[in-house]
Amino acid sequence: MLYTYLGKSKVKIPVIGQGTFKFGEDPASAKEEIEALRFGIENGLSLIDTAEGYGKGGSERIVAEATQDCRSNVFISTKVLARNCSYQGIIDAAEASLERLKTDYIDLYFQHWPSKDYEVEETMRGMAYLVEKGLVKHIGVSNYTPELMEEAQKALGGYALACNQVGYHLNDRRIENNVLPFCQEQNITIMGYSPFGYAPELFGGLGFPHEGTEQRQTLNQIGAKYDKTAYQVALNWILRQESLVSIPKAKNIEHIKSNLGALGWNLSQEDVKLINQWFPRPAESMPLEKY
Repeated sequence: MLYTYLGKSKVKIPVIGQGTFKFGEDPASAKEEIEALRFGIENGLSLIDTAEGYGKGGSERIVAEATQDCRSNVFISTKVLARNCSYQGIIDAAEASLERLKTDYIDLYFQHWPSKDYEVEETMRGMAYLVEKGLVKHIGVSNYTPELMEEAQKALGGYALACNQVGYHLNDRRIENNVLPFCQEQNITIMGYSPFGYAPELFGGLGFPHEGTEQRQTLNQIGAKYDKTAYQVALNWILRQESLVSIPKAKNIEHIKSNLGALGWNLSQEDVKLINQWFPRPAESMPLEKY
C-alpha cells in the first residue's frame, strides 16, 4: 500500500480509501457492504470515508459494524451537512455521528459543502471546539474554493486545515486550475471523490466513458499494455498527483480487488500524454456552490 501524509501532520493515510456513498440505504445490502469494508481494511485500505447525509446516517452505522474490533487500525472521516454548520449545530452533528459510528473520536471531520446559511468563521469555531475536546483529530472541508480555504484557515487560528474533499476524475479536472495547486502549496491534502465519474443525477453527469466511445477505447488499449482495466488506468492516472488520495466507492469485494489493482505500477509518459489529449483540462475552475 502507498501512503501520504495528511496535511501538515505526521499522520499517514493510504492513497486509496473506501468511499461509502449510498451505504446503509438498503438493509438487504448491509452484509455485503460490511464484508467489502472488512476486506478492504484487511488489504490496506484503512481509510474509510462516510457522512451523516449518506443513507440518513445508515452509512455511518455500516462503518461502525465493520470497524468495531479494529477501530485503532482504521482512519475514519465523516462529514457534517451544510445545513448543520452553525456553531452549536456542528457540535450536535458530530456527537450524533460519534454515536452512530460507535467511537469516541473522529479522525477527520469535514464540512460537506459550503453553507449558504452560516459563515465560515462560525463553522470553524465549532470545528476548533471539537478538536479542543478531543472529539475530532483533524479538520477538513469539502467542495471549498481557495478563497474559502483561506477564510477557513484564518478562522481556525492555530489549528491546521488538513484536507479538502472534492470531485476529481478524468472528465472533471477543474480542480487542477485552482484548488489543486493551492492545496499543494499550502500542504492541504486533496481527497478526491467519484474517481470514476458522477452518477447521472449528480453534477450534470460527467460519468465514466461508455464502452464503444473513443475515450473508452483509448483507456482499454492503454490498460491492455499493463494487463489492467480502463478503471484501473483511470485511478492510476489520478494517483500521480502529489498529496492526493482517492476514495472510490466499492460495494463488494470484486470492486475492492479492482481498486487495489491500480497500485504497484506506473503509466508511461507517453500514455499520460495520450490520456491528457483525450481528457483535456477545461479552462474553467471549480465553482463556488453553497448548500
